Amino acid sequence: LLGPLKFRKRVTLSIDTKLEILKKLDSGVSLSNIAVEYGIGKSTITDIRKSQEKIKQFAKEAKDNGTVKTRCIVRKAADDAFDKAMHLWFAQERSKGTPISGVMVTEKAKLLYREMYPDKGENHFKASTGWLCRFKNRHGIRQLRMQEEFLTSDWNAAGVFKNIFKSFIEQHELTRDQVFNCDETGLYWRLLPNKTLADNSEKQAKNFKSSKDRVTLMATANASGDFRLPLVFIHKKAKPCCFANVTMSALPVHYYSQRCAWMDKGIFSDWFFKHFVPLVKDYLTSKSLPIRAVLLMDNAPSHPAIENLLTEDGSIRCLFLPRNVTSLIQPMDRSILENMKCRYKRNLLQRLLLGSMQFESYTDFCKQLTIKDAVYMCAESWSEISSESLRRSWNTLWRCIDNTEPDNLENNEQMEINQLDFSEERQLLDITTEEQEEWLNADKHENGHPILSDHEIIELVRETAQPDSDSDKEGENAKKIPHMQAEECFTACLQWLEQQPEATPINLMMLHKLRTLAAKKLVSNLKQSTIKDFFKST
Repeated sequence: LLGPLKFRKRVTLSIDTKLEILKKLDSGVSLSNIAVEYGIGKSTITDIRKSQEKIKQFAKEAKDNGTVKTRCIVRKAADDAFDKAMHLWFAQERSKGTPISGVMVTEKAKLLYREMYPDKGENHFKASTGWLCRFKNRHGIRQLRMQEEFLTSDWNAAGVFKNIFKSFIEQHELTRDQVFNCDETGLYWRLLPNKTLADNSEKQAKNFKSSKDRVTLMATANASGDFRLPLVFIHKKAKPCCFANVTMSALPVHYYSQRCAWMDKGIFSDWFFKHFVPLVKDYLTSKSLPIRAVLLMDNAPSHPAIENLLTEDGSIRCLFLPRNVTSLIQPMDRSILENMKCRYKRNLLQRLLLGSMQFESYTDFCKQLTIKDAVYMCAESWSEISSESLRRSWNTLWRCIDNTEPDNLENNEQMEINQLDFSEERQLLDITTEEQEEWLNADKHENGHPILSDHEIIELVRETAQPDSDSDKEGENAKKIPHMQAEECFTACLQWLEQQPEATPINLMMLHKLRTLAAKKLVSNLKQSTIKDFFKST
């Protein structure tokens, strides 16, 4: 006789657990071992493997709100575009510190739905309690208690945070070398002074739309000023024509693309784990310091949740600033970003003046300027910021830990900016000091993330990625530079530099190494050609 049938207990797996199973499958763990470990059948594991693309995509979109740990089914909203619009509005309001209740969400949903779908009747969408619960579950929204005292006064909030910051530093035994800060800013990378583009000979200057092409930059450095990471550079194109045949990983910035050239959660998370963590670990190892670090940053909607910006061992983590104290204690906002952008614009004017004989007009210069030029000029401007300026930018915040920091912060912060002399460029371009200031401040308040109106939110979620028609002219027919031509150019550059009083041993050795590299590649090509010819002849 057969004994009683034994049924396996039903096991419900979260998205997070399914991701663990997929990782184990990729690492070669057998289905049998996984089935025993999680108490599930092999067919369940097979189904998970078949749906892995859908699971990974869902996890990628939801990784910042914690729903991968609670959700079990990959199911999107019935109206995905409207759901994204509502979540974008919610995240934007929370980034401003706005207290939001369930009633506010449902009322806003009704208004946004009517604006998004004006042809549908008012009773088509009722924003019921059931819809609200599903919306909150999809995005991991929970009831939060607002800390009113923490949000009402800038200086009070700054004082509260200083105490939190001091306790955090002491608890984790961190030094200046181990404490980092990052911040984003927008840059109009082709913008020239208005009067420059208003030359009478340029009839189309007023309609030159590329003058306000923007990119987002993010600068990161530690509190000692001893270590700065390459800039994060965000442009709307993944690989513009001017980067044809260019090794993107060799650029002096971390280059990313986003449809509107904004920072977003995906870019930030990728940068944090692929660039920030490895570079900081290498730096701390070189200084014989413990592998412990913290990254201080704004609590912006473009940044992932803080619990998702943490290494597996917890040694490198992030800490959010309060939302309304950026101008008071955010180190990068203490004239560092302003200083860098002023240097970029000075370099832009110098490039215009040095190449004035090559261009028919100022508008022609702007059109010929490529995003690759901007990348190198931004990297150069960032490298020109002194280590002492980076260290001084932390004084307001760091004085809660070390009271020996100086008090005369404001004069120090503006020192390097005031030392930037535009007088020669102003005279040659015939622009006044007021016109110069207006130009320098054109993108002063550009942040790395947008604050969108309801209409802009709707347009954003409706848009599909379209190829940009305004391609850079340079590089459309880019050809690879022959090794022989490169070797000859480096030889000429080396001979020229040897004759200049500005030459340094480092620069000369760098050119010598580059010439040697080109020569080696040339010889390698010649050898390969000889071997091929040999086989052909036989």
